[in-house]
Amino acid sequence: MARFQVFIPKSEQVPLENLLPQQPLEAVGLADLITNAAGQESIGPEDQHGILVSWPTTGDADTGYKPEVQTWVPAVPSEGLAAKRYWVGIWNDKKPTPQNLKRPYPYPGVHVALNDGNEWTVPIAKELPNELKLADDGSVKFVVQRQYHDVWAEAFAWADKFGKEGPDGEFEWGDLYQYILKVYKLNYMITGELVSELGLFSQSNLLESLLVVCGGVSGGK
Repeated sequence: MARFQVFIPKSEQVPLENLLPQQPLEAVGLADLITNAAGQESIGPEDQHGILVSWPTTGDADTGYKPEVQTWVPAVPSEGLAAKRYWVGIWNDKKPTPQNLKRPYPYPGVHVALNDGNEWTVPIAKELPNELKLADDGSVKFVVQRQYHDVWAEAFAWADKFGKEGPDGEFEWGDLYQYILKVYKLNYMITGELVSELGLFSQSNLLESLLVVCGGVSGGK
């Protein structure tokens, strides 16, 4: 499981009434990392007191705040949430790999080589889990399950944009990064800060990842 840690300082939003990590992770915008998380009381960056969240597994259960052998990266502002609401820590001599970060039940897809030299699996939007729905006339159709709708709908929007304008059309790299990060989060326990510290993304692999997730879709839906 994930070979990194998250430190969440105590605050009004994170009162730390106990060491269960669910409420602190939700409060700082990391609800997608709750699965198998464990918490411990700890001192963290800037000598703050808070909860240290990890995902220990057999054979890789070393945890704790040890700044002399770790790198700690502060959270950036996001969706109205403040900077430094949490810190992401990695071990300097054993940086996480896709195997460490893979979720228990990843979705199949296509392997893309990122800047760490490893291959990461990109899910394909049209192959995300779906469910049968009855139309008004009694016919049946299959629609993507609700929890994947945003990823699915954005794939069509990007496919439509590139279909009309081509890869040289105008778009914001920040928008593409945010979408591709969301896609990779389906298969891996990651944050934007972790991705940045590991230097995973480049212009070329962001575009390659987009081509994979949009594979087989078109703006017409």
